[in-house]
Amino acid sequence: MITNQRGFTLVEIMIVAIIIGVLVAIGIPNFLRLKNRAMEAGVKSNMHTVQLAVEDYAVHTMGVYPDDAASATHSGETVEDLCPDGAYPVNPFTGASTVVVWDADPANSGEIGISPATATDYLIKGYGKSFMLLLELSPGK
Repeated sequence: MITNQRGFTLVEIMIVAIIIGVLVAIGIPNFLRLKNRAMEAGVKSNMHTVQLAVEDYAVHTMGVYPDDAASATHSGETVEDLCPDGAYPVNPFTGASTVVVWDADPANSGEIGISPATATDYLIKGYGKSFMLLLELSPGK
């Protein structure tokens, strides 16, 4: 007869499974929340990149801001051309190029709106996962 058996009982295995289940139940919602916050931070970063391109545009045009997407500098460059790599940044929600709307508020996740856009002023707004982000960028801010 074997008297020295090693191993786990069914109760011990079930307790470990329950503990792992509780940890997963706590961890997954926190991970998803952090993932959404990271994507919204990406939108804010994209807003800043677009702001730098708008300011670069103004430098090329003696202080005149673009008032729509078709506005071009004296050398034929648009605001999109002045962004890194000659394109708007990647939308963190879709993985495609960020949509930038002019004279309208953004309406979809990751979009950026330049509204209002005039030759002397602009206001850049971003849209997060399901609502307008609190960050607004304009000249001098």
